[in-house]
Amino acid sequence: MKLDHVAINVRDLDQSLAFYVEWFEFDVIQRWQEPRQAFIGKPTITIGLIENTTYDFDVYTQAHIAFSVSKFEFDLWVKKVQDANLPVVSGPKPQRNGEAFLFRDPSGNILEICYPELNTESN
Repeated sequence: MKLDHVAINVRDLDQSLAFYVEWFEFDVIQRWQEPRQAFIGKPTITIGLIENTTYDFDVYTQAHIAFSVSKFEFDLWVKKVQDANLPVVSGPKPQRNGEAFLFRDPSGNILEICYPELNTESN
């Protein structure tokens, strides 16, 4: 079995689509107007964005989406987030012999940039 996609609530579908396409170079796979939602991604990643204007994004949560990058790319991502003045949740901090950095997207969802990637080898 494989994970098909992760879906998250967003305040504004158009704003979120623009953010994820620009920042992560995701493609828009499919979009609906009723209800307002979209699938975005790359060949190995699919995320569903579901517009929910009444969702309370300020409630404390540890739920997040994590993206693995190389050590070199990690520092570039940290700078990109800091330069954009996106809210930082934590980090950079040590994690699994690498580092992790958590920040919020325009809707308030938590995203993580980390290295090394989680070991996905089967036993």
